[in-house]
Amino acid sequence: MSAAENQDQVIIKPLTGAGGAAVWGLDITKMDDAGYGQVNDLMLQYGALAIHGQADASVDDLRSFGLHYGELDIHGYSPTVEGFDDVMTIGQLRGEAFHSDVSWKEVPPKYSMLLARKVPSLGGGTLYANQYKAYEGLSDPMKAFVDPLFAIHDGRQFDLEQIKHPVTHPVVITHPETGRKALYVNRNFTQRIVDLEPDESRAILEYLYRHTIRTYYQFRIDYEVGTIAIWDNRCVLHSPCPDYDVTEERLMHRVTALCETRPIQ
Repeated sequence: MSAAENQDQVIIKPLTGAGGAAVWGLDITKMDDAGYGQVNDLMLQYGALAIHGQADASVDDLRSFGLHYGELDIHGYSPTVEGFDDVMTIGQLRGEAFHSDVSWKEVPPKYSMLLARKVPSLGGGTLYANQYKAYEGLSDPMKAFVDPLFAIHDGRQFDLEQIKHPVTHPVVITHPETGRKALYVNRNFTQRIVDLEPDESRAILEYLYRHTIRTYYQFRIDYEVGTIAIWDNRCVLHSPCPDYDVTEERLMHRVTALCETRPIQ
């Protein structure tokens, strides 16, 4: 694919060799089945998209867009838009931590979508790390070691009660649409590896946490007002990038479409 393609007035520009693409010419308020299919095809190719030019999209429009890809997640622990339990309000974020959204749920998210309402004059983007490439970057003996493992995830970062309700997911998952393998651990929510001794689990997870976010696998989306960032939680990690002036406002609306089934090996 060339650096930029025009497909029926839709312009697609890959972001880096690690993944991601910027897209112009789509309108989620007027999208038909062909448009939804094109977005899904691009997601499977790039892992994350910056769909620019959606400033006129309402909360209902964003929900309708998300619902086309799955049931919308109700997070349960973060602020939401009044009247919409499934639309989160993401304000100022000063932390940074790569993760896959709410991997502590039995059926975790498929696609997450952030619609930029207010953005700082500089910075405030989102970083991503391609977990296909992270898996492929492991040595063959390490792949053979981690392939059969399972890990426990919980949401204690949001509520300590979640420690009592852990879920177990494979350390390496197979993407149900592409068939490719991806690492599926993150420092926020993955607590330990099943069947390993505590010291062994900590050592392996610490290695994987660092490995999954190597710069080789990273790319970035920057926002304009009206940009929708959409990413595939099954094959990319993401992290806010708090590189903007604290006196400026950053405001996003987020919806998250759930997977149809649990992650599989």
